[in-house]
Amino acid sequence: MALPNSEIKAIAKLLKTQDEGMYKLLEEQIMTFDVSLLREINNEISLDDIETRRQFLDLAKRVKRVKLKVDFLDWSKDLSNDLEKGVFLLAQFDNPLLDLDHYVKVLNSWAISLSNNLKKIKVKGDPTSVINELNHFLFMELGFSGNKEDYYAPDNSFIDKVLEKRIGNPISLSMVCLLITKRIGLPISAVNMPAHFLIQYMDSFEPIYIDPFNQGEIITRSICQERIKTLKLSWQEEYLSSPTNKQIICRMLQNLVNIYHNEGDIELKECLEGYLKVLKS
Repeated sequence: MALPNSEIKAIAKLLKTQDEGMYKLLEEQIMTFDVSLLREINNEISLDDIETRRQFLDLAKRVKRVKLKVDFLDWSKDLSNDLEKGVFLLAQFDNPLLDLDHYVKVLNSWAISLSNNLKKIKVKGDPTSVINELNHFLFMELGFSGNKEDYYAPDNSFIDKVLEKRIGNPISLSMVCLLITKRIGLPISAVNMPAHFLIQYMDSFEPIYIDPFNQGEIITRSICQERIKTLKLSWQEEYLSSPTNKQIICRMLQNLVNIYHNEGDIELKECLEGYLKVLKS
């Protein structure tokens, strides 16, 4: 949807209205706008007008959170269930003005840099060399790390925040790895370990398990089994299986449900539970 600049400016001015009826009509109109139009309106609000910018962001969040239920349903029905689209849909829960094109360019750029780095390794295609180069690029060059100080911060689950701050939880850092390596065709997939998400390099002999939260530490099968014991669970082979993209997004949603429940934010918790219900239906 496109609107004349004059109309966008008028909408930005109407955001200051004290007329509840007028504001309600404005909110209903904004409900039909896409993210690019929301960003245009936001850009028309003076940077000095902090209160109006805050109110508009709150309004945009309410609008987007209603739309997300349909967006997740559409994503779920799409046979591709593209993982990248799924994680950025979730990010819009917190950032309705998210500029997807910007983050795609960032990921593309990093993928090119990693690909160039991999061309320099001495033993081409050697799994250990590839993993070492991947770890060096992500955790040394780019500076990604696990957020051990504030593990349960909601921002750790939103991919845009993770890409900006370069800090996250096990599953979000795994997503960063997957989104970059998929672009250059590395044989890396997710591992649905309980409590602490992992990724795996699919070697021709056996998978090599990697822990992005701990700077790409190589995890053996026995270490995985020990971690399960500490959770007081019985070992199941499915813990080392690759989850579907839908299962990954559900797990990220459930993490946020648990976080908001513990924070006492029932409104956000129930909203996210609505998305989970859609994905599991």
